Amino acid sequence: MASLLALPQELTLQVLQLLQVGDLFRLSATCKHFRAQLVPRLFQTIRLTSDERVARSALGAVEAHGQYTTRIDFIAHCGPHDGKMVPALTPAAAKVLQGHFTPNLSTVSLKFDFDFDDGEEWDAGCPDDLEAISIYVFRCEETEEYVREREETWQWRALMNETWRALAANIHVRELILDNFIPKWTSTFRTEEFGQFLSRLETAAFDILGMDNGACWRTSTEPGYTNFLSDLDDSFFHHMTGLKHLSINTSDHLGLKGMCHSPLALKPDHLPLLESLKLRRCFIGPELVSFVRGHTQFLKSLDIRDCVSGGNAYSADTGIYWAEFFDSVFEAKPALTELIAGSSALLREGLLPDYWFDADPEVPEEIYRKLKADPSMRLFRYATVNTKYGQLSLDLETEEEEFESSNDQKAFDRLVGLLSENAAKTKR
Repeated sequence: MASLLALPQELTLQVLQLLQVGDLFRLSATCKHFRAQLVPRLFQTIRLTSDERVARSALGAVEAHGQYTTRIDFIAHCGPHDGKMVPALTPAAAKVLQGHFTPNLSTVSLKFDFDFDDGEEWDAGCPDDLEAISIYVFRCEETEEYVREREETWQWRALMNETWRALAANIHVRELILDNFIPKWTSTFRTEEFGQFLSRLETAAFDILGMDNGACWRTSTEPGYTNFLSDLDDSFFHHMTGLKHLSINTSDHLGLKGMCHSPLALKPDHLPLLESLKLRRCFIGPELVSFVRGHTQFLKSLDIRDCVSGGNAYSADTGIYWAEFFDSVFEAKPALTELIAGSSALLREGLLPDYWFDADPEVPEEIYRKLKADPSMRLFRYATVNTKYGQLSLDLETEEEEFESSNDQKAFDRLVGLLSENAAKTKR
């Protein structure tokens, strides 16, 4: 019978691409040849959870083969009734996150998988005496003393803090991916070690948790939630002095001031080396204008295709129209070479991004017809926030008026012309 070893190398590689991870592990155990070939691939990414058995297995893997690991994916599980443990994070998980056995590690993905929507109380004893269930976990504005007290009382709060503390000790991480990022302070955020950890990052992605209480009210109605997001610069961004690429995806809206709003916490004098910025489900506003104007030298790419304007929104104190935004950026003469904004007719589904609007009406047929006839045209979306429930709704009237006036399109085209000139200079 023919041996797999007798196949040409390119065919062997094609076969290996078709195998599942479990099959690859079994194949690597058959002979030294396949073990040497597959081990670097099998241990490139280490996935672990806060479960002690899983964490011990991951620790054994990195102790033996950590030199091949470039990425760690960690998911922390905890329920509201989990008893307080000391330490809250298992020693095995802490050692993996600290990176002592993974010298070539570059990326860490972190997720706290806490089901605040399970109908249980997650933080009894809040100062305002409300039950801390669902979105009301984010009701309180937390002082430093209050945070320490919660971490001494609740397993999930301690687990968050100790996970961040372990990760902050890792000197190898250059990319941080935060999945379902929970807008809650931890004691670690205020430490010098955490600031140094952030200063070493080159890429960061924030996918920020947002939810409703099952009766229409969203997390953006809670003061603790909006205030934490407004202070993201203090807790994270101003430490990120080496960051080159930043992505922010919010389930509730950032970018403006007002009831049920949180300003975009990006300061013009911070993130000095940032080259690309991607925002999803955010408002364009004065803070974004100031940030771009403060980064005219290094910022090359701005992706705001899934953002909206609150130019005519009654709920916002600082809303600006798309044309105002484009004109303000143009006047700053940035070094941008890429701007992704608005919706075209190339992909009709792109005209209705997943905004969690309380209604997703179709784009008027006349607008779609014009977009389809001219691929260079864009539809720039307008929205407003319900100040009682925190829901985001499309402002179709303003949207259609601005589309017909072409003010947004003209300002966009002028800015794109500048970017084209910048790109041409770069190629010379």
